[in-house]
Amino acid sequence: MNIAVYGAGYVGLVSAVCFAKLGHRVLCVDINKQRVASLNEGQCPIYEEGLSDLLQAQLGAGQLRFTSGYGEAVSFGAVHIIATGTPDNPDGSADLTQVYEVALQIAREAEHDCVVVIKSTVPVGTGDAVQRAMEQSIQGRGKAISVTMASNPEFLREGTAVSDFLNADRIIAGGDERAVAALREIHQPLIQQGIPFLSMDRRSAELTKYAANAMLATRISFINQISQLAEKLNANIDDIREGLALDARIGPHFLQPGIGYGGSCFPKDVRALTCTARQERVDTRLLEAVETVNDIQKNWMADQLRRHFEQRWRGLRIGVWGLAFKPGTDDMREASSLVVLRTLLDADARLVVFDPAAMPNAKKMLGNPVDVQWCSSADEVLEQDIDALLILTEWPEFRRYPLTVLCEKLHGAPVFDGRNCYSLHAVSQSGIRFYYSVGRPAITRSCGESQRVMDKEKEIIPD
Repeated sequence: MNIAVYGAGYVGLVSAVCFAKLGHRVLCVDINKQRVASLNEGQCPIYEEGLSDLLQAQLGAGQLRFTSGYGEAVSFGAVHIIATGTPDNPDGSADLTQVYEVALQIAREAEHDCVVVIKSTVPVGTGDAVQRAMEQSIQGRGKAISVTMASNPEFLREGTAVSDFLNADRIIAGGDERAVAALREIHQPLIQQGIPFLSMDRRSAELTKYAANAMLATRISFINQISQLAEKLNANIDDIREGLALDARIGPHFLQPGIGYGGSCFPKDVRALTCTARQERVDTRLLEAVETVNDIQKNWMADQLRRHFEQRWRGLRIGVWGLAFKPGTDDMREASSLVVLRTLLDADARLVVFDPAAMPNAKKMLGNPVDVQWCSSADEVLEQDIDALLILTEWPEFRRYPLTVLCEKLHGAPVFDGRNCYSLHAVSQSGIRFYYSVGRPAITRSCGESQRVMDKEKEIIPD
């Protein structure tokens, strides 16, 4: 089938490439002509495992093209997928400007009945409103064209988006019979693999997306709040997490404590769902608490530094491993690292940082301040006579770093691990003098001492 995808951002690009992989002919539209030219040359603008190779393969096979021309895309597509951004408005609601712009452009150009799929994350009722706007535009042209509107929310995780698309947990299809039939057809190769295909009304599909992200954000904030309590009570969040995860009613997913969630989805979607609930006069205390706990957790690192260094905490030379909001991506949107780094810069710190992928985006978001030294490796950070090392993103290369080597290169400087990359047993054996992690007892040694306060249970080997 011919599929037109509107928007070559994160969701649109992954969707376009993966639909081409499934055997469809795909034309992806973006108003950024420079991006379109680069994509047609096989240059992938985002860091995402497997995406660049798949992009080049589908271009080479003739299954995928990019254009900046709406007219070409509208005449090409039997199914039109809107995958534009829906950023925050100041009040937390979703800005639907780009969604409407694309929908009305399709309405102005369409010459035959069309199926329009909204893959962007949009508030409940958006499909209804967009369909009305399109039908009014088409009627104004004096055309007798039918618009079938569908909701097909995405559930892609940055860092594993290609795999998440091709090996989805489920496919959500919202709309009438014709809409569901179209979505079933374009996803047929995945359905044949046994991936569940759930059809429902459009409003339920729209709410499912928000509910899923809010649920995951809630689990993260819950385990982070328990980690705060564990620190006060000298308990170990690793053991608590294992005790929770083995309960079949709870499971292990999204129960990893850290310095808060970030990225382009969870913060924005929790705020948007909260805004929708307020508009409908539904109590929002749970959603508000999720966001409040997350904001508090982003300050965990600075609080630990103040506690350790006391009055000496200003003007430190701080090493930083990791900037992206999660490993496997270069995305810095609402990353917890931004809160940490800005707090430290306000305290006159000199920062020495490394991230395998996100430094270009971090420079843009921080304004490339003079007090930040951008390093080319994790080792280079350790060679800069740092007063402390912060771990803000759990990249595999940091998790695998030999702790005995780390101990030697730190020269007694403390480690503040915001992602619990190492087991307390392994850190204790390494000789690292000070080690602070989320929701676990601190490891502290006096000079020459080999003892510490550590967990009494079995060693937990990092992934």
